[in-house]
Amino acid sequence: MFSTDVDIVVIGAGVAGLTATAALHQAGLRVCCVEARDRIGGRILTVRDPLSPVPIELGAEFVHGRAAEIWDLIRGARLTAYETESRMIHVESGKILDEQKIDNPLKRVLAGVQNSANNEKDESFLSFLNRSSYSDREKYWSASYIEGFNAARKEIISLASIAKDARASDHIEGDRTFRILNGYDAVPLTLLNGIRGPKAALQLNSVVQSVQWEPGSASVHVRSAIDNWRGTLRASKVLITVPLGVLQAAPDPDGAIHFDPEPHHIVEAARALSYGQAIRITLRFDHAFWTSNKELAAFGFILSDEPLFPTWWSYLPIEAPILTAWSAGPKADALLGKSKQAIVAEALASLNRISRAQPSRVESAYFHDWHGDPFSRGAYSYVPAGALSARKTLAEPVADTLYFAGEATDLNGYSGTVHGAILSANRAVQQILSIHKPGT
Repeated sequence: MFSTDVDIVVIGAGVAGLTATAALHQAGLRVCCVEARDRIGGRILTVRDPLSPVPIELGAEFVHGRAAEIWDLIRGARLTAYETESRMIHVESGKILDEQKIDNPLKRVLAGVQNSANNEKDESFLSFLNRSSYSDREKYWSASYIEGFNAARKEIISLASIAKDARASDHIEGDRTFRILNGYDAVPLTLLNGIRGPKAALQLNSVVQSVQWEPGSASVHVRSAIDNWRGTLRASKVLITVPLGVLQAAPDPDGAIHFDPEPHHIVEAARALSYGQAIRITLRFDHAFWTSNKELAAFGFILSDEPLFPTWWSYLPIEAPILTAWSAGPKADALLGKSKQAIVAEALASLNRISRAQPSRVESAYFHDWHGDPFSRGAYSYVPAGALSARKTLAEPVADTLYFAGEATDLNGYSGTVHGAILSANRAVQQILSIHKPGT
């Protein structure tokens, strides 16, 4: 048993939690960040295999656009980022389609989203498609894109939120994607460097079981993830940065948090949002067999009509015998809970049909079950039709005592991204510092 008094307890050592911990510490407050896992980074998980020519990302992989929040970190830490090959190939029944016949219609549908979206009279993306005059092919490919990119369901996701996210993406050149050559985990490690000194602490393997609070005071009860110790952290404020799937879950001993008393409007807002599911598997082959096919040799991304793994991407412009398979939204349903071996088999079968070739020998397969991970419980958040205000509610302090951050609370159109998580942490820090001055 232990008991510690601090100014602020931050729950979660993902990018949002680390960003906030570093900023609050630098502002002169006593901060303790508690993390249930034995590592930092949250849904950033980088694997370094000595036999792989590049770091393998099992979680966040791409830097979307040129958002200052993450590029300032990249430049400040002197990391190396490179732009990916953006060429997307569409494959239907094993045949590569004419890009102009797909790209232009897809752009037309997405432009129609912007023209039709209405915050006051929101609707689902499927509702928008059903009342439109687009062709069946346009509807199919645009729905595949929306569901795959957002890990969402077309009959649920808000048209207004898609339009808002698209406008935000345009603002930062979001159609460009980059990788961090050093590995994405260099970002949380860079943030960790800002948490130094006697007033800052980071506790790993510390599962938060409950938060007992009243205005101006809170007790955070934790247990060890590896042995029998338990403890209490007392603070005047608590910042919760856990993923939406954890926040939505009923309290349980595996990582969901019990609030006493329950902030009902926060819980309702969290449950008004949706939390997407995604399955990804990265395969390292003995050679890049697909480069022998001229049509596939220089692809960045593939979007196909495959039922389970429709989306694939390469590591270009780096030449590496590695491909990643992605299944999200409703297509991931049939894969949830399956073994790694079964998922690899399904991915290879999809790749066989897409490439019209027998894949070469798989030397290694890399996978993390984010759905089964009790400290994640899925991929990332999206907004159902009519629920745009839920993010705003989730981002509001409760009695100047409970605060919330993380990609699900981003108000700028960058949910589901690392820079969105950083922005949400900056917002929460400003909320805290506007009330709690160092030394008070």
